Amino acid sequence: MSTGTAGTEEVRRLNDELERQVRELDAFAYSVSHDLRAPLRSLEGFSQILIEEHSGRLDAEGQRYLERIQANVERMAEMIDALLDLSRATRSQLRRERTDLTALAREVASELVASDPARGVRFEIAEGLVAPGDPHLIRLVLQNLLGNAFKFTARRVAAVIAVGVEDQDGVDVFVVSDNGAGFEMGHAERMFDPFQRLHATGEFEGTGVGLAIVRRIVTRHGGRITADGSPGEGAAIRFSLAPGPSGWTIR
Repeated sequence: MSTGTAGTEEVRRLNDELERQVRELDAFAYSVSHDLRAPLRSLEGFSQILIEEHSGRLDAEGQRYLERIQANVERMAEMIDALLDLSRATRSQLRRERTDLTALAREVASELVASDPARGVRFEIAEGLVAPGDPHLIRLVLQNLLGNAFKFTARRVAAVIAVGVEDQDGVDVFVVSDNGAGFEMGHAERMFDPFQRLHATGEFEGTGVGLAIVRRIVTRHGGRITADGSPGEGAAIRFSLAPGPSGWTIR
C-alpha cells in the first residue's frame, strides 16, 4: 500500500470515528433532554399550584420569586426543545427532492406576521427560489433565519426582511437579510455555536441554538453558511445547499 493510500485510509478512519462520536453525543443530548422534561413539568405544576391556591399567604416579594421561578422554568423548557431540535437536525434521515424555498419562506413569513400582527414588517421574498434538499429540514432553516430576522428588527419602525439568491461560481447561495440590530463581525463565527448569544436576554429573547441548527442542516446538505452584519445596520446570512467548486467560499 502506498503512503498516499495509507494516508487516505487513515483520514477516512478518523472521519468515520468522528461521525460515530458525534452520533453518540447527539444521542446522549437527546436522551438527557427528553429525561429532563418530567422534573421540569413537575416544577412548573407545583409552582402553578402555589400561585393559584396559596398566593394569598405570600407577600409581594414571595409572589415575585414564584413568577421568576416560572419564567426560568419556561426558559429551561425552551432550551430543552432547542436541544432536541439540534439533535433532530443531525439524527433525522436526509431526503433530497426539489424544494420550493419561495413557498416555504412565504409560509414562515405568514406565521411570523400572525404571531404579532401589530408589527409593521415588510417581507421581500424572491420568486423562483428552488433547490434540491430535504423540505422539512429546509423549512427549519427558514424558520430559524426568518425568526431571527423578525426578532432582531423588533425596534425598527420600517423593518424589512428579504430572502433572495446570488449566483457564485455556478452555485446558488441563498440570502436572508434584514435591517435590524446587526452584530459585530468579530463575533460572526461563534454565532453558529450552540447557546452563543450576541445580545443580552433582556434585549432579545431566545436560546442561542437556532443558528447552530441551521449550520448542521446546511452542512448535512453539503453546503456552507456565513454571516455578515454591522451593529444597528442589520445582518445577512448566506447559505448554500450544495457544495461548490474546490476552494469555494461564500463571499
